[in-house]
Amino acid sequence: MTTITVRHSKTPSSEAHLHIADYARKLVRAWHQWQAAREIESMPFDMRKDIGWPSADDADERKVM
Repeated sequence: MTTITVRHSKTPSSEAHLHIADYARKLVRAWHQWQAAREIESMPFDMRKDIGWPSADDADERKVM
């Protein structure tokens, strides 16, 4: 008689799905940050100055969020 035992553990494919989900969350977060930066940059200079947003002329590099 043969006995087959099934162990429920994380398989490599389920771990791959977790890595893909983490990467997707990072992409979505980066996209939202980029959109927010674009919206702020589209505001008039005086309004950006009031909220403390640095001007593009002051920064040596592009702002990274």
